[in-house]
Amino acid sequence: MRNKTYPSDFDLIIDMHCHMGHFRNFQIPFNDVHGMVTGMDALGIDIACVTHHAGIFSDFRFGNDKVAEAMRLYPERIVGYCTINPNFPGEVRAEMERCIDGMGFKALKVHPELHDDYPLDGPNYRPVWEFAQERKLPLLSHTYSGGDSLEVFGRLADEYPDVTILLGHLAFDKGLERSFAMVNEHPNVIIDLTGPVQFLGVVERAVRGVGADRVVYGSDIPFRDAATQLGNVLYADLTREEKTKVLGLNAKRIFGIGEMLA
Repeated sequence: MRNKTYPSDFDLIIDMHCHMGHFRNFQIPFNDVHGMVTGMDALGIDIACVTHHAGIFSDFRFGNDKVAEAMRLYPERIVGYCTINPNFPGEVRAEMERCIDGMGFKALKVHPELHDDYPLDGPNYRPVWEFAQERKLPLLSHTYSGGDSLEVFGRLADEYPDVTILLGHLAFDKGLERSFAMVNEHPNVIIDLTGPVQFLGVVERAVRGVGADRVVYGSDIPFRDAATQLGNVLYADLTREEKTKVLGLNAKRIFGIGEMLA
């Protein structure tokens, strides 16, 4: 492990929900991988799991290439999500194989809201789910503001039981208690804390609602300040064992990234 100088004494912190690159309509400072790693060093974050904004918006192949470049520059710090756009169905399978088999990405990322609200259970997403099931890959989906219902996530979790589904932003706008109920009914669904943890008690409610083994830390950097997002977990009313799982052990298990920590 790296020598840590920050105040927290947790041995492993993995940020499961990060972005890189310029955004479409406002300035984000420190948005490249060097700025990201500088911020990680300041807070003691060991590993960031990353997508690139270009992959979500204009060109998913180019965005994935930028993530691969970041992984080459910081092989012990950056884990890649392969971002897929369902509006290009003829390219989906080849791109997943290129990222997972050829460049060492660990998971898939989908963002239905920004891909013309294409439904997660639509035919163009079927190759993504089938590939994830075949390879037993984690899949992170945006859920906050629009997008598919919890019932859709539940049906997909049943249909693809070997896919670990990460609910980005806790499916917060769909109702926390409804989100918790769906997660508890499906053992392959995990809650990602990215976003609305600034509201008092949300971290504690998530852990109490689904158990510490089903919750992972994420910051949404560079949109949000990782210090604020991390502090909400570090100072939550949880046991040390619960925080250890949420901050890193769960992500280590889900992504199978023990070799990066040797």
